[in-house]
Amino acid sequence: MKILIANPGSTSYKCKLYDMTDMSVLFQAIVERIGDKEGIYSFNFCGDHKKIVNLEIPNYIFAVNLTLDSIKEKYSIQDVAAVGFKTVHAKGVTGCVELQEDVIKAMENYRSLAPVHTDVYSTAISVFKKLLKSTPLIGLFETHFHKNIPPEAYLYGIPYEYFEKHGIRKYGFHGASHRFIGIRAKELFGSKKVISCHLGGSSSVCAIKDGWSIDTSMGMSPQSGLLQAKRVGDLDPFGLLYLMEKENLSVKDVRNMLMSKGGIYGISGISGDFRDIEDEMLKGNKRAELAFKTFAYYVKRYIGEYFAILNGADCIVFTAGAGQNSPLLRKEILNNMENLGIVIDDEKNNSNPQEGLISLAGSKIKVAIIPTNEEFIVANEVKNFLENK
Repeated sequence: MKILIANPGSTSYKCKLYDMTDMSVLFQAIVERIGDKEGIYSFNFCGDHKKIVNLEIPNYIFAVNLTLDSIKEKYSIQDVAAVGFKTVHAKGVTGCVELQEDVIKAMENYRSLAPVHTDVYSTAISVFKKLLKSTPLIGLFETHFHKNIPPEAYLYGIPYEYFEKHGIRKYGFHGASHRFIGIRAKELFGSKKVISCHLGGSSSVCAIKDGWSIDTSMGMSPQSGLLQAKRVGDLDPFGLLYLMEKENLSVKDVRNMLMSKGGIYGISGISGDFRDIEDEMLKGNKRAELAFKTFAYYVKRYIGEYFAILNGADCIVFTAGAGQNSPLLRKEILNNMENLGIVIDDEKNNSNPQEGLISLAGSKIKVAIIPTNEEFIVANEVKNFLENK
């Protein structure tokens, strides 16, 4: 069985073709700068060197067709059993489901909660419906991994009727990433209680017990929890109402601010990318340093919360772009946590291993870097769906 995993972005498209007999990646590709005359297409088959092609990529259909034409050089598209998507949010829908019209409508119903994510997935799904008419399209919703979060952790303090009527509650996201971290931490270290820190342009912390989430930092939407690159994160709603009154802001104005002018970018005033932030810190930029320290403080706070909820932890894991690649950020987050049994090894941390422990041998709590693999999780769930439907 072969399964194609599609990972769309606003101006990019990634995909991996899996052979499900041994979970090997037969083909992978990245299309960047969709809609640009100077687009970049990079791809490779298993065992081959990566090829990079520069060309105009006018739209999403063209981008997806590029990858399908490459796949056809070695494999028949008819052998692709399904296309899998890491879908984000839909009203009343979670788990692994076929992306039929009712599911698309449910995604659209919650579009305002995750507009950028929903738009790019809706676009990609519509493209595949046109190009591969007879191939099932299957979505694994990010909320599924958080299905075991108890009511006392997911309810908000609003009239209960709004929860019942509109589903207003915490859902959680980055499910495929956190799930992979839970599985891999158990494989590597035997860890059953894991605090997973997915830190990058989009960030969240998750408390994992026996392989499933029991709490996570994101809420009803991916806009809440930690500071994001440009998304605001946790914010007192009355502070927002006060701001609307004082600045005469409309709902549209506020939505734009919360999604594109807040977070790391909002505090620093320069960028939402940690590489830029750290470069500016070295130059003495105080607002960059403030953004960096604020983000680290938020992560530390959630680690503390989940340490209490889990009644201790076996392992704290850093993953995703900044989590895997910034020794400075990891050091700032875990500084002064020795009394909790969390002590990192500066030499190991600074060496930035691709995967492995960065805690001292005597640290009661293990600290590790583990690269996430969301596509692996989606491919497995799609396979299970096909075999059991």
